[in-house]
Amino acid sequence: MSLIIKEKTRFLLYIFAPVLFLSCVGETPVGPAPEAGYYENEPIVFNGSYDEVWSATIAALEALDWRIQNQDKLNGNIQFETSYVYSPKFGERDRIYLEPANDQIKDSKVMSYLRQISYFEKITPPPAPPNPKFVKEKLRVDVKSISPSETEVKVNYKIMPYFDYKIGYLGTVRSRGYLEKMVLNDINETLMKKQMLAQEMPEAPPPPSSLEIGLELRDIFFDFDKSDIRPDATPVLEENAKALRENPGFTLLIEGYADIRGTAQYNLALALRRANAAKNFLIGLGIDPVRIVAVSKGATARFAPGTTEEAYQLNRRDQFISIKPGTGTGALTTYRTNE
Repeated sequence: MSLIIKEKTRFLLYIFAPVLFLSCVGETPVGPAPEAGYYENEPIVFNGSYDEVWSATIAALEALDWRIQNQDKLNGNIQFETSYVYSPKFGERDRIYLEPANDQIKDSKVMSYLRQISYFEKITPPPAPPNPKFVKEKLRVDVKSISPSETEVKVNYKIMPYFDYKIGYLGTVRSRGYLEKMVLNDINETLMKKQMLAQEMPEAPPPPSSLEIGLELRDIFFDFDKSDIRPDATPVLEENAKALRENPGFTLLIEGYADIRGTAQYNLALALRRANAAKNFLIGLGIDPVRIVAVSKGATARFAPGTTEEAYQLNRRDQFISIKPGTGTGALTTYRTNE
């Protein structure tokens, strides 16, 4: 009888010892050495200055819906709060910042999510428990200048599945690259858009050498994240068009603006859409398109400082500047503002 008990004890120790050991090692990596077929988390070098790539990285990370704990631009570090992803009900996932209690994870199953972000099933040694309850995640992004026109980005992502209070964490499993590639692709897309805008955006005429009283032109305003011409802007544009028709010697510069919310790249594009919307409206009223130049000035707080809704509204505008070309040396012009 004692021999049978000893043999059973040996069998149980053989089965459960690896699990008990791994549940105590915390963030010790689990899995094979790097080899073909697995995602290799290498730093990526982007064509762009440090400031450009840093801004693009922040924009990409804001889309993750994950709280940033600290951003240190001087040292190139972006650290996220440790988070826990679990399923409060079937088909839903929540990211929280305190380890969930046992009653929260009673019915939680995150295997499908774990398969999406990691090689959990390929590299976890048997016998692996079948139903992880939540995933503890850590994220840090490092940005490093390589040269004035090249910047390196490295995404450091740790994934730690948790099973239950008896087993706990099963170490750190290897990432499949799902999150890393999403962030890096977003950075690349933002930088590409900025380069395209820089190539396509017309430059404002050079400042003239002398000034004279010009046309009385009024600005128009826009709704948040919109470039549509509002009903209250229609009579203003009609008045501006009338002034241009009555003064055929003047040309027009339209400067589009956005409020300070959003990324610099997005606001440049939005402000250009606003300027072009006004330009197209004036063309529809009979103004020769050759007389109109539309440019983007991006985000601004020059018309109303602060972060109130009133300030944001005053900064979402098109400003109309009448320009009268002169003869001989120099030009006659006016810059009219509504500040």
